[in-house]
Amino acid sequence: MKPENLKKLVISYRERAMSYCQSVQDDDGAACLNIRLAAKKFIDELESDGDFRYVFDDVAAFKACTFIESMPHTKGVWAAQGKKLKLSDWQIWITCAIFGWKDRETGHRRIRRALILVPRKNGKSAWAAAIGNYMLCADGEYGAEIYSGATSLKQAMEVFSPARVMAQKTPKLCDKFSLQIQQKSIISTLTGSKFEPVIGKPGDGASPSCAIIDEYHEHETDILVETMRTGQGARTNPLLLIVSTAGSSVGGPCHQAVQDAEAVLMGTAQDDHLFAALYGIDDGDKWSDEKSLIKANPNYGVSVSADFLRAELKDAITNTRRQNIFKTKHLNQWVGARNAFFNMENWASCEKADMKIEDFKG
Repeated sequence: MKPENLKKLVISYRERAMSYCQSVQDDDGAACLNIRLAAKKFIDELESDGDFRYVFDDVAAFKACTFIESMPHTKGVWAAQGKKLKLSDWQIWITCAIFGWKDRETGHRRIRRALILVPRKNGKSAWAAAIGNYMLCADGEYGAEIYSGATSLKQAMEVFSPARVMAQKTPKLCDKFSLQIQQKSIISTLTGSKFEPVIGKPGDGASPSCAIIDEYHEHETDILVETMRTGQGARTNPLLLIVSTAGSSVGGPCHQAVQDAEAVLMGTAQDDHLFAALYGIDDGDKWSDEKSLIKANPNYGVSVSADFLRAELKDAITNTRRQNIFKTKHLNQWVGARNAFFNMENWASCEKADMKIEDFKG
């Protein structure tokens, strides 16, 4: 490949990330306020002058994106067809933001913590699994420790299992990094690195280079996240990656993490090492409108079927018991209880605007 063509290929991921960020800036209905704020921050920082402490490394972003897109699908029709992952523009933006920013002085990665809140079936587990494999094999860290952490083994395996299958289906990767794939671990004998699921928290001797926390909204305490975070002190390029949907526990650690991230996005707090992509809908958006589905689900019509979401929406409108589940899982709205007491759509339909208090005299 000619050098000029290679250069175009390398910068293409940044350009797609920029294009996505610009598109959500130009169309208020394309994404919620939190995403528009994060996108504006990305654009502003890329366009900042040389006084900015961080610099964007196109090669590092390219390396991460191309590695992820070299991983095979593990479930469904695309897996049956032997296809590889294909990042959507919003996923390219997030991947570039996490892996592209470097500290000008040290060369270390800027982003140490990433909070990705996205509704179900938007491809977050497969993407996180591929990142786990990248951090295990291609991040240049000897003795890397990658953990997929959750409150149960079943949930921890939601990220680890596809990562394991991806490795099994990529023999060149296994050969290059001397991977030994076991039921609950992937070990590189070349670098002395490992990738494992973990429940609760790792042992005291653990030194996570990458910790992936799945469905953080299910955690009653922040002990797993804090243990992972404090254990990363000896790593030069650590990554704490939290991927979750919203939930019903507004007093839990995940909701608090979301509030902290919103403060950074709004500019009322500063944290240069945090990246947050918080998908959902805005105050004032009608949850029962299909436009809200498109707004909250960045992979609408790609990994998550539009017909499926429309059917779920129709069911939630008529079925009170399903409304809060629908709002949390498909719109990323935080709710205070799992089940609604009233069907508010039916309640609203009873309105008679011409009625006056005098009509009820006597």
